[in-house]
Amino acid sequence: MQIPAHYNRLMPYMIIPEAYDFITFMKAVFGATEQVIVPRSEGVIMHGELRIGDAVIMFADATEQFAPRPAGIFIYVDNVDETYKKALAFGAVSQMEPCTMDYGYTCGFKDAFGNDWWPVHAAQ
Repeated sequence: MQIPAHYNRLMPYMIIPEAYDFITFMKAVFGATEQVIVPRSEGVIMHGELRIGDAVIMFADATEQFAPRPAGIFIYVDNVDETYKKALAFGAVSQMEPCTMDYGYTCGFKDAFGNDWWPVHAAQ
């Protein structure tokens, strides 16, 4: 099996409302870059791919045919406090303020698209 160079063995696929707004959120909060955006119609994304470092998240707009399927994502970040503040500024709701856990410095928030995010900076 040969996986294309710009993909990983496992990639989450989210079906979400307002996919174009999701792109804005992901760029602002996580520094994501667009890899592929395939519009279905004006204002609706049939298939999208965002890259964060070496990870790829695939997504599409929810439709009558495809109901929303948000996700819970654990993600390593360089700065938990900065990520948390940016997320809240872009409409996320806090689920856990930044704190230290056994596995590192972390926080939790739910974005406006229904996804739960658990950023962490690994303990040294």
